[in-house]
Amino acid sequence: MKWNSFLKNIGIYTLSNVLNAAIPFILLPVLTQQLSTTDYGIISNYNALINVLIPFIGLNLMAALQVVYVKDKNEIGSYISSGLFLNLLLTSFFTLLLFLFKERLEKITGIPSSFIVLTAIYATYNNIVEVILSLWRMEDKAIHYGIFRVGRTILELSIALILILAYDFKFEGSILAISYAYGFGALLALIILIKRKIVTFQIKKAHIQHLFAYGAPLIPHVLGSVIIMYSDKLMLSAMIGVSTNGIYSVGFMVGQVIGMFQNSFNQAWVPWVYKTLKSESEQGKKLLVKYTYIYFIGILLLVFILWLITPIIYHFIGKSFLSGMVLVLWISLGFAFNGMYKMVSVYFFYLEKTKQLAYVTILVSLLNILLNYLWIPVFGFEGAAFATMTSMLVQFLVTWGWSTKFIKLPWLLKDN
Repeated sequence: MKWNSFLKNIGIYTLSNVLNAAIPFILLPVLTQQLSTTDYGIISNYNALINVLIPFIGLNLMAALQVVYVKDKNEIGSYISSGLFLNLLLTSFFTLLLFLFKERLEKITGIPSSFIVLTAIYATYNNIVEVILSLWRMEDKAIHYGIFRVGRTILELSIALILILAYDFKFEGSILAISYAYGFGALLALIILIKRKIVTFQIKKAHIQHLFAYGAPLIPHVLGSVIIMYSDKLMLSAMIGVSTNGIYSVGFMVGQVIGMFQNSFNQAWVPWVYKTLKSESEQGKKLLVKYTYIYFIGILLLVFILWLITPIIYHFIGKSFLSGMVLVLWISLGFAFNGMYKMVSVYFFYLEKTKQLAYVTILVSLLNILLNYLWIPVFGFEGAAFATMTSMLVQFLVTWGWSTKFIKLPWLLKDN
């Protein structure tokens, strides 16, 4: 609840996320010279497949444990243990499923079937890493968070550079780097959790039931978010070509800089909001509204700054990707609206209204698919960017409006 601590955490999260994003961003000129637009398209589709699997396997354990930490901290160890046990069972199931449909998925995505079969295991690595990161956020251990996250990214990029530059790997080098780095991160996370006696053999049926009740409705929510984030890329691959998707993905990566900043703020914001709501302080609620409005203005200013420096950024990117520069403004605006959405969706998570959040995201994801279908044939990859931005704006506005029905906050900044 201390404001100085909150600002300090925002600073640490921002610095760690800037470093985390800057490492691949700095190497982007190198990789765009070595990898083709098709390679980038396949890497993008691989990330999309992993992100589709993550909510099904993890059941959003990382989000659920944050609520449990605030409301019943003594149960956090057995809750995480129960959740990881369930994740292990779901990993086995989805690995079998991927094995059965590997050839069909290879035709759709261009990802070799040998990688597809192991994708569920790679998604599990990601979930385990996110568990330790979520726990550190709730414990206000922002420095631990930053060191772990940046260290994992440095490992990933180091492996990718070695495989691509020294051994002449193409997209395979990037996929293997992601897999190895997250695998090592997951192993280290488990060692830390076991050493702290958080992960034990204490499995409780009640925790598994709660995780299903809280996390299962979030599957369509997260899946809908993944659709909003990746349907443009998949549909570009199918409707125009994987090469076009590669150009789009690089432009998307530049616009995603705004996503990095809003995500940094959100990582410090969520624990603070939870503690403020638990205290039931009217002054605290007024501060929540005030800082939300300041944030809205600030994130739009960041978009304007990024738009101004986009030509400078593209000066260092491979020439075959230059046509994607026009996408940056629309993608960065989309991430700004996504950041605004996170500011108001946090109330749904705290109140455990995950079903309602899922309804909004499903409807918006369907809208996103429709807009991509209508606009890509007309506007090309700019149509995909328009669809992403529009979908994120609608998601923010609808969620904000609906949140007022579940929690009373002084949005007019007047005493109630």
